[in-house]
Amino acid sequence: MSTKSFISVDWGTSNLRLRLVSVPSLTIVEEVVSPRGIKTVYNEWLASGEEKELYFLNFLKVQIDNFKTTIPSDLQVVISGMASSSIGLRELPYSNLPFKTNGKSLHIETIESPDFPYTIKLISGVKSDSDVIRGEEVEIIGLVTEKDKKKTVVFITPGTHSKHVVCDKGVVTDFYTYMTGEVFSVISEHTILKASIEKSDFDASVLASFEEGVLKSMEGKSLLNTFFKVRTNTLFKEKNNLENYYYLSGLLIGSELKTLEEIDCDYIKLCAGGKLFELYHRAISILGLVSKTKVIQADVVDTSVVKGQWNIIKNQL
Repeated sequence: MSTKSFISVDWGTSNLRLRLVSVPSLTIVEEVVSPRGIKTVYNEWLASGEEKELYFLNFLKVQIDNFKTTIPSDLQVVISGMASSSIGLRELPYSNLPFKTNGKSLHIETIESPDFPYTIKLISGVKSDSDVIRGEEVEIIGLVTEKDKKKTVVFITPGTHSKHVVCDKGVVTDFYTYMTGEVFSVISEHTILKASIEKSDFDASVLASFEEGVLKSMEGKSLLNTFFKVRTNTLFKEKNNLENYYYLSGLLIGSELKTLEEIDCDYIKLCAGGKLFELYHRAISILGLVSKTKVIQADVVDTSVVKGQWNIIKNQL
């Protein structure tokens, strides 16, 4: 088995990213990206009538063949994310909390098939009594620092399903999932509020509306009621549709982040880039938590899965 490089596969619900990685420097030699995430491939498999695991392996081989670099057959393919779910390559049992951020307590399964030329290391997710994560645990392992291992830290990973992961002295003790992005999408595309919303870039012209939404979320009223303010903003000509888009965003992000006030921690780490970083960081400021929040730069977040996968694999050797 080659120890000079490996193929990192981050296979989410909506997207797939493969990286050829040189070790121990973890330099990314080449990258292949596909919009065919686990959900898409799973649906394609349902229509195919083929054996499930073979279908996924054949699909993965085609993606690896897209590398311009010649891939030796003794390379390991390390996969994390939704590939270990019920709609993925092979369903694996979740590991349990707590788990150490050296990755030794995570469940990893080796897959070898005569129909696939590489050895696969498939990393499973983690469950608590009431929640699950697949993929974010690897990201956290790649992000945690030696300083973090001496403190209690909450890692925030915004997205369709945002995660707040509590790490106490190098041990993940709990995590919470917030359907912030998905609920925003459903409300803005499939409810009466659709006619009151129009997407635009985040800039100074909509900042006040976003901040108003965050502050409204802190009043403790039911979101089921405050959502309708988006509608009356239009009816009473209090906001235009561009402003309403960010007002709704403020309501949801504020509702998610205000739960941080209930967690006793030394500091918060915000792991985001682009527009989501701007929105989450602004909401954190409004909530009065900016002094205990550290920002992880986008490029560090971007390579955290690669680093986490390697830390897990080398600790299994």
